[in-house]
Amino acid sequence: MKHETNKKGFTLIELLVVMSIIALLLSILMPALGRARAEAMLTKDQSQVKAIYGGFSFWSPTHNDMFPIPGLLQRQADPGTGQYIKGRGPEDLSVNDHGSLLSMCIMQNLFTPDILIAPTEQSEWVAPMDAYDYDVFDASSTSQHGIFWDPLFGDDLTGSDGDCNNSYGIMPLTGKRKPRNWKVGSSAFALLGTRGPENGVNSKFSKSNLFHGISSDWKGVITFGDGHLEILETFYPDSTTYLDSNGVSVIDNIFKEDEGQPVDPDFGGNQGEFADCILAHVKYGDITDTTSTKAGGVAEFLHD
Repeated sequence: MKHETNKKGFTLIELLVVMSIIALLLSILMPALGRARAEAMLTKDQSQVKAIYGGFSFWSPTHNDMFPIPGLLQRQADPGTGQYIKGRGPEDLSVNDHGSLLSMCIMQNLFTPDILIAPTEQSEWVAPMDAYDYDVFDASSTSQHGIFWDPLFGDDLTGSDGDCNNSYGIMPLTGKRKPRNWKVGSSAFALLGTRGPENGVNSKFSKSNLFHGISSDWKGVITFGDGHLEILETFYPDSTTYLDSNGVSVIDNIFKEDEGQPVDPDFGGNQGEFADCILAHVKYGDITDTTSTKAGGVAEFLHD
């Protein structure tokens, strides 16, 4: 006996309808998923910036309320004895670059190297330091300065001196910024956060746009002197100002070293106070460089 079964598959039209429904659902869900991922990265970045600031703050209570300053740990020789004595001697301004600062903080267990890489880092030159050498610390010598951090930690965004191991822009430890603001204090003074374009000039081609903003605009996480964080979409925070040479309050661009500040006799009478906000990457300085336009031997600020 022959049995016949009724076998029926999907028609071409039915398959096309199902595929069109799936495509429609994807078109609705994908932007939402992308937005959710962006918000998750922003939240993670906020926690990392907060952790870095927290490390700085943890240092301050036992160091005259100041945040970490490499030149006060690796000092120059004591004028009286000619020896290098930990905690004695003039500040070595030439090591107040950001690579030394962050490497010093890692050595002091204020935070770990991985916290310094933003979750959406885009630069080919920026990568975490995988093998930080904690054993290099040596404060025993009196004939030369001690070794207080791993010197291989880099902060050169250009890649000319090796990789950069830090994503974030930080206030330079130079001029009047340092004694006034490198400590817990002003709620209007930006200390660290998402880096921005050179001289605070918005560019649709800036790599810094790719951290949190759309591809042609900047958005970032910035923390201020009192520890509060803001999500900014402008280089000119409402409360951030500086005084020009006429004593007039001027809106401050947090990625530009603004000109026209009052002349400061503490720096030879030919340089401004350097009291405005600026977030950048500072390369290793040279205090003997008399051509430097910035106090503390800093030759240049790196951005983007």
